[in-house]
Amino acid sequence: MDKKVVVVGGASGVGAACVRSLAEAGASVVSLDRSEESGRSVAEKAGQTFLQCDVTDRDQVFAVMDEAVGVLGALDSLVHAAGILVQGPAEDVTDRDWARVMDVNARGPMLTNQAAFPHLRKGERSSIANFASSSALTAYPNGAMYAASKGAVTAWTRTIAVEWATHGIRANVIHPSASTAMLEQHRAKMTEEELAAFDAAIRQKIPLGGVFGDPDRDIAPVITFLVSDGARFMTGQNIAINGGYYI
Repeated sequence: MDKKVVVVGGASGVGAACVRSLAEAGASVVSLDRSEESGRSVAEKAGQTFLQCDVTDRDQVFAVMDEAVGVLGALDSLVHAAGILVQGPAEDVTDRDWARVMDVNARGPMLTNQAAFPHLRKGERSSIANFASSSALTAYPNGAMYAASKGAVTAWTRTIAVEWATHGIRANVIHPSASTAMLEQHRAKMTEEELAAFDAAIRQKIPLGGVFGDPDRDIAPVITFLVSDGARFMTGQNIAINGGYYI
């Protein structure tokens, strides 16, 4: 696959899996992440390039995106997989936590999409894949901030799919349910009773195996397809990769 791709959030989780999958498919990738050590390690092992970037810093995002395109020579696709999870009862949400989650999870995709836009519009059929979450499609008790931020990503992506279609840019939103370090950090905060209840609920809610998906086997291959010309007529779609979670 002769594609030039920027992956945002490529240091871990589904972002790292996307870097590996795209590289294996023959794409040239520049991985962006705030975490330099792990981000550089993932990219170098895949034979690709890493650049450090804070997605909440507008000036830095635009400068690093230009640098990434300089490395690649052009830009065919942007994959935005960066995000954070902050949980708590809705009645306890603070202005500070709300602003932090929205800054990273909603404003981050906006900034990277805007920074990529002038480069993507130069292509014949470019694409954006923004990661949201299954929590954007259903109620997420104890995670209102996260769900709201991912709902914003969903609305943003479907709107630019219409606005930017005239420039030949496709935009789809991904709703994964994957086993990542973020999930394990969430599970680690639970008591034994809470963890048992959580795992039992997942077994019941996910028809395909009763567990969250594997980033490398279940999530990244779909993103690689969306970047490819095989998905050239797909845009504005909510693509749930979740084993049937929330059917």
